[in-house]
Amino acid sequence: MNASSWAVVAAILGLATWAHYAFWSWRFQLRTGEDERRFADTSDGWRVGLAHRKARRTPPLGLPVVLCHGIAANRTSLDFGLERFSLSAYLASSGFDCWAVDLRGHGFSHRAHKGAPRNWTFDDHVRLDVPAVLDAVREATGHDRVTWIGHSQGGLIGMAACELYPDRIASLVTIASPAFFGAQDPLKLVARFGFLFTGRLNRFAARMLSPFSGIYHPPVGQVAINGKNVDPPVFRRMLVNVVENISPGVIGQFAKWIATDTFASLDGEVDYRARLASCRQPGLFVAAAADRLAPPVVVNAAAKAWGGESTVLHVGVEGGGACDYGHSDLLFGRRAPEDVFPRIRDWLLAHVDAGPREPGKHRERAAAPEPARREAREA
Repeated sequence: MNASSWAVVAAILGLATWAHYAFWSWRFQLRTGEDERRFADTSDGWRVGLAHRKARRTPPLGLPVVLCHGIAANRTSLDFGLERFSLSAYLASSGFDCWAVDLRGHGFSHRAHKGAPRNWTFDDHVRLDVPAVLDAVREATGHDRVTWIGHSQGGLIGMAACELYPDRIASLVTIASPAFFGAQDPLKLVARFGFLFTGRLNRFAARMLSPFSGIYHPPVGQVAINGKNVDPPVFRRMLVNVVENISPGVIGQFAKWIATDTFASLDGEVDYRARLASCRQPGLFVAAAADRLAPPVVVNAAAKAWGGESTVLHVGVEGGGACDYGHSDLLFGRRAPEDVFPRIRDWLLAHVDAGPREPGKHRERAAAPEPARREAREA
């Protein structure tokens, strides 16, 4: 083939790739059901997105609830377009005022001006995004304090924020959040080959693979989610609507944590893990039996390091097969709205008047067949 023939082939392949990406992005796109959208303006020029679900009762229960997504996701991981799998919608229907966050560079957040940074770290989320979110929620609701719920990185942000802003965060729920990194073999590859994981093609790759998801479950694809525990139509829409690119600065910071089993600021001045003992907020730590990124032993360690009252909720039974819960199917698993959401709600109901307090007794609970409301009361 001559050069012109190769050019024609390349053009056809490029057009086919674009058409495939565009069609499935359109086909699986979901509309979200928030009542309103607002922005939290950071001091360095980002507008962080907030999707508000109003409480379905008046007055709302307790304090406003802020829901924060994980490292390669956006707010729809916690406020999904299929409302059955929206934790935010579930809690709003239970009477809580809910605010799902799009951190900088995710979802509908955007730069307010050209001078705003294009790269950022975990520390920027904690030191810049969190205060802006807390101020925006206070302005909208009149409440100085919030309850923070975070999945994966969102829970780590909540842990760090509880110590830095103790008067602003009254209680914490972490869902599959690893503050320790010594027990996760899949993550060691990230530490060793972190320079390859730029995270800049996540969204493209997820949308390209979306029509094929649920058909085959390669082991590498099971690290962040147990696909066998998620219905294929939900899985496909999750890939198109939830998955986001990752800032190189965030990837680099996580790679350092994994390589050294630390949880600290990039400059080393703040040891987030050591400061967990200083936190006095009550905390719920949710762990999935088959989670390879935040296995129960890691979640247990974070709960035991917590300075306030801590409760561990174990979901699933290790070795339970296709229905075992992994990292992200705590939100998208077939029965997550029955197995996970009610237990989070009931913990929140038991801590409606929560606030920083002296260290309490550490407790561990496993998901059990008893009604979730009864389990929460007994805890």
